[in-house]
Amino acid sequence: MNADLAYFAALQENLTALADAERPAIERAAGAIADSVAAGGVVHYFGSGHSQLVAIEPLLRAGGLAPVNVIADPALSPAAPRHAGAAERVSGYAAAILSTADIRAGEVVVVISNSGINAVPVEFALGARALGATVVAVTSRAHSLSAESRHPDGHRLLDVADIVIDTHGRPGDTVVPVGDSAVGALSTVVGAAIVNALTCRAAELLAELHGQAPPLIASQNTGDDAERHNNALLEKVKDRCPQG
Repeated sequence: MNADLAYFAALQENLTALADAERPAIERAAGAIADSVAAGGVVHYFGSGHSQLVAIEPLLRAGGLAPVNVIADPALSPAAPRHAGAAERVSGYAAAILSTADIRAGEVVVVISNSGINAVPVEFALGARALGATVVAVTSRAHSLSAESRHPDGHRLLDVADIVIDTHGRPGDTVVPVGDSAVGALSTVVGAAIVNALTCRAAELLAELHGQAPPLIASQNTGDDAERHNNALLEKVKDRCPQG
């Protein structure tokens, strides 16, 4: 099989396993998001390295929730050469990020880390829980358990979150062998699928359980009505969601 077709096959297999096995965790996480948004709360997303791309995915996304706050530290960005990999291992760095994050009790914080072994995502999750938030981890259980934790106390993200959604990713992330190496990372694609699935179910639960029309962003490229709709939604959350 050609490498590109092998990649698509592996991705489909991964998504099928995820949809089957993680349904209960997704239901719990979506329920927590719906409860928080119904009460006026904000959904926070955090990731480091390439996981930051997944954290950014729900922001101002067509069909996404308006009350979304992305905590994207520049030093943890994959666009910061050589820095993200080092910075996410520094114990104590998460506390500085949390000090300005405005996370409130009863809200939901989604922490994305494929490996789940670095100090920053682990300590960010611990700090968010200490503030009274529900922490949802999006992480690869297989990858995490196959590697040594870099947290001073040996914790992994899956150990400290309230709800764990396993990406079903493989150790090393890549899935297509080419010679002595492997290509085709799955974590970003699968992570984006998870956060969009959470949005879908949370929006549904807002309507079904709370009787509220979900505050959903419309595509900005569908006309002036969509832009007015979005501006009205974002005006309501501008103090909590500065990226909007």
